[in-house]
Amino acid sequence: MAQSMRDIKDKITSTQSTSQITKAMQMVSAAKLTKSEAKTKNYHHYMQTLEDMVRNISSTSSMGHHPFFKSKRESKCTGYLVITSDRGLAGGYNGNVLKLLQHEVNSLTKDQYKIYMIGSKGFDYAKRADLTIENEFVFVPDDIIYQDIKPVVDKVIGDYMDGALSEVVIIYNNYISKIAQEPTTKQILPLVPKKAEKATAQYSFEPKEEDVINAILPKYLEGTIYGVAITAKLSEHASRMNAMQNATDNALEIIQDLQLVYNRARQAAITQEITEIVGGASALE
Repeated sequence: MAQSMRDIKDKITSTQSTSQITKAMQMVSAAKLTKSEAKTKNYHHYMQTLEDMVRNISSTSSMGHHPFFKSKRESKCTGYLVITSDRGLAGGYNGNVLKLLQHEVNSLTKDQYKIYMIGSKGFDYAKRADLTIENEFVFVPDDIIYQDIKPVVDKVIGDYMDGALSEVVIIYNNYISKIAQEPTTKQILPLVPKKAEKATAQYSFEPKEEDVINAILPKYLEGTIYGVAITAKLSEHASRMNAMQNATDNALEIIQDLQLVYNRARQAAITQEITEIVGGASALE
């Protein structure tokens, strides 16, 4: 009985240590989430301004003839840009995205799609699933900047401009709220012309319209991809925070159950000792 109680006590101590670690990770993720929320919000304001400008220019110029807008292309190959994380312990964050990727490519032949990957978890999955990745390894640090993903973005846009891709689709976890993140597909190429929602602004192009359009559209596309990347990072922080909170709650429940078992075992041991003392005293009478 003493050995059993010692084992239970060791399990309680071990589980308490685990709960302290998961609690600390939860707090770290919550702090990163708050910082990432502010960054994402500010960036979306910038992108909204840029999108309004592109929408207005496209309604009054020949922007629609740019290759980014051409939907009829000889290639019938879809490029999937998949955003995962570098670390685990984030609940279903990576699994849901990779499951969506697998669903997308299951009905396609290998010459009908190309995969571009961001995040080590995605590269690990591709290796296990025998999927070919078109780009070199790309990390996604917590405080992600555009330069971190620029190599893969350049690769995707370059392949599209060269005619190797008919469309480009991003697969990522969209941030809905702190407790809800949704695996999502978002087509980014070809661009879809949008009508101006309000009175069209008048633009004066210098030196000429074509040069301005060729400068703006790549920045707009790069900004769109980066905006998705920081949204995915926001979802990662939220998912990890929730996962660690659930782990902490589960650990506390286990500790309560173990403590109850320990108390019962201790009570049984005391009762056994009292019984033995009473029995010994009776034998001496």
